[in-house]
Amino acid sequence: MPSEQLAGHERRSRVRVIDALVGGKDNYVEDRKAADKIAQVLPGGFEGAKRLFTEDFWFRVRVCRMLISRAEVSHFVLLGVDQCETSAAPLHKLILRDAPDAVVVYVEPELDIATHALEFDTRTNERGPVVRVIHDDIYDPALLTRLFESSSVPLDASEPVALLHCATLPFLPSDSDTTPAEVTAGQIDTLPDGSFVAASHLCIPDGAADHAAAVRAADALEESFGTRLCRPEAEIATFFGGLPLVVPSPLTTAPALVPCSKWYPPGPILEHVAVDDYNVGAVAHKGKPWPYC
Repeated sequence: MPSEQLAGHERRSRVRVIDALVGGKDNYVEDRKAADKIAQVLPGGFEGAKRLFTEDFWFRVRVCRMLISRAEVSHFVLLGVDQCETSAAPLHKLILRDAPDAVVVYVEPELDIATHALEFDTRTNERGPVVRVIHDDIYDPALLTRLFESSSVPLDASEPVALLHCATLPFLPSDSDTTPAEVTAGQIDTLPDGSFVAASHLCIPDGAADHAAAVRAADALEESFGTRLCRPEAEIATFFGGLPLVVPSPLTTAPALVPCSKWYPPGPILEHVAVDDYNVGAVAHKGKPWPYC
């Protein structure tokens, strides 16, 4: 293996850290060190992390399915390749089952992960499924400008887009020139009217029984690895650029951030799992409040 490639594997990777957290095998020592620190923040340690990131994946699935069925969205920009192994197919395949003519664009900043994901890339033309895998910086506020201007990316600036920023912003380096809110604000500005933005982010609930210990662990993680894993819910709410949120459940009329497992859950929630409160998400609409919110 070339030395520069080996050095790349020795650096932490967002995808490989999540793989380590959920018990996968495609990770390296530095990834496992970060995963161990993250597990200390969450109730249930590694088991809690596995549930949390799995629920984040299903949050994305429910968001896409609802936007296909109720908002007739057919253009999806997924920031970050799928990061959690589940029994389900990759997200783009689930989207295409419900919307065979959909356009799905994955954007992945890690070159080795993007290269591996090229197996998803298709070149189907006229009224067929289209999947593209793009290697680019998901934390660049100007990202969508490049995507719309690229002749190789089949996005139409006149068509509403669903932009998914899930399980990505917690891994923005603390020393980045931009904050998460600045990242999403720039990307939202580029979206066509009528588009939707979904985002999830880890947090430490104010009412958590072990709140102080979790905060200390999160602070230690940032000091060691330069990543602000958890942010207050009030800060996470600013990542939607002031756009109106979609109500998170048919049982309420109040738009809000909620634990990802409670955003349009597939059935009755029969028990409360503490770790679910550590990852919140929401969907916002660019334009007037959406008819279903």
